[in-house]
Amino acid sequence: MIRIARLTILGLLTLTAAPIASAQDATAPSDLPLLADKPDSADPLGPIFSSDAAGITFRPPAGGKLIRRPVPDEIVQYVNEEASWMMTVTRTQLQDAIPLREYRDPNGQTRPGMLDLTLDRFKRQQPGADVLRKNFVTVGRTEAGLLTLRYAVGATPKLSQQAIFQSNDRIHYTFTMISPGARDPKSGDDPAERRAVEVFRKMIDTVKILDRAEIKRDQDERLYRTRSLFVNWTPDRIKAAMVPQQWLRLMRDGKDIGYTYIVEEPDKDRPDGIMIGLRSRTTPESGVRVDAESWLGTTLDRRHEVWTNAVVVERDGKQDYTTEFGVSNVATERVLDPTLRGGTPDDAGQPPVRKHDSYTLEVTYIAKSAAHPPVKRDLPVFYIPQAVGQMLPKLLPLGEPKGYLFAVWVSDQHEIMARYVDVEPARDMGWAGKKQTVIPIRDRIGLEGSPTWHYMSIDGEYLGSENKDSKIVILPADEPTLRKIWSNADLTRPSAMPAPAAK
Repeated sequence: MIRIARLTILGLLTLTAAPIASAQDATAPSDLPLLADKPDSADPLGPIFSSDAAGITFRPPAGGKLIRRPVPDEIVQYVNEEASWMMTVTRTQLQDAIPLREYRDPNGQTRPGMLDLTLDRFKRQQPGADVLRKNFVTVGRTEAGLLTLRYAVGATPKLSQQAIFQSNDRIHYTFTMISPGARDPKSGDDPAERRAVEVFRKMIDTVKILDRAEIKRDQDERLYRTRSLFVNWTPDRIKAAMVPQQWLRLMRDGKDIGYTYIVEEPDKDRPDGIMIGLRSRTTPESGVRVDAESWLGTTLDRRHEVWTNAVVVERDGKQDYTTEFGVSNVATERVLDPTLRGGTPDDAGQPPVRKHDSYTLEVTYIAKSAAHPPVKRDLPVFYIPQAVGQMLPKLLPLGEPKGYLFAVWVSDQHEIMARYVDVEPARDMGWAGKKQTVIPIRDRIGLEGSPTWHYMSIDGEYLGSENKDSKIVILPADEPTLRKIWSNADLTRPSAMPAPAAK
């Protein structure tokens, strides 16, 4: 499967603890041998997993393959196909506070806590499930609710174990481990179940909720700098950073695998806007060719945006395509505000209202082999349009080593995500075959995302980019160089690419 990144410089480059107190379980049922404490001399746990962004650390069961997926709320997943088990860790942030245990609402009504809600949801999905355990434990200073259930998928018995850790009444971490269940539950003791319960119990003893106060402080400081940066992004500043034509050479492990042609120009239909067109071709592997074409448009005040991103993948003579259309707008509305006094000198009965900017994004898709529902999102004030994101390294103050935080649309994951950018001090380094002074810019999606490094000259000239994880390098080039490498290079001006008719 070929993963198609956003058609931007950043997108092309990403083609691709201390001892913790043991949990004391004083309320666990005593009539279930599979829950008994039967130690194993071998260490059943793997290396520590730690995520500052997610705010958690733990040791997973040994033998699992770590998988990170673009799934909302999912932190990580471990899969062991040989042993037929899977464990998923999620972080849920609730809009309304719901504690772990049963509680009373302001009206005095008894309400189920997160543990009961999780159990009710599971039993609706698996009506015949047997509840083997439902209780609370304390791990270090954090309380957790535990569930163990037997159920069947067709004729296959399964064992589900869940541990819900409460960071606060709005943030909960859930560990879910699915493993083979007992073939004969009436026997009272199944070695596979017993082993799974033992491993899960040892794993939750290692869970630690991290203090994210320092991360929050860093984010707040970055956002403050970002708001200050926006003030300096005047129409003249953005226009001055535009380059009419650019040719980029894309390499992996020193081998050419593609190219990109870019045009940046004023919007002919909107005098207060700009348009950036990109045409790209890559050959990420033998027998595969990816052609992509985009137009990214925005007004200079960044209040209105429109873009199209079309990708055609040809594999062994067969074509697949996806076209993405995005529009973002800021609309000024009048909203009631009880904190304000109503009325005006001309109309004392005027209700108390204030002006409010509503910032929204809508993205729709046309695809041949995959269905993607339309997406609509409310946007934070630090969102930047796709066109500005494409130009970002050229819009940063290079003489001031600072970190910034933006919100951007990430096509690969169909979601608004945080983009961390750090301008570092100038340094001498070998780049593009020669020793030169560069200003490195560290750029990543998410706090722990794979970093892309953009290199700028002291004078603000773009010198190239690299992602060391994907081993991809982008270098500025010119048209003759690309035509020498790619005899059939299509370096024509990008144009609207109509999607093929659905079959």
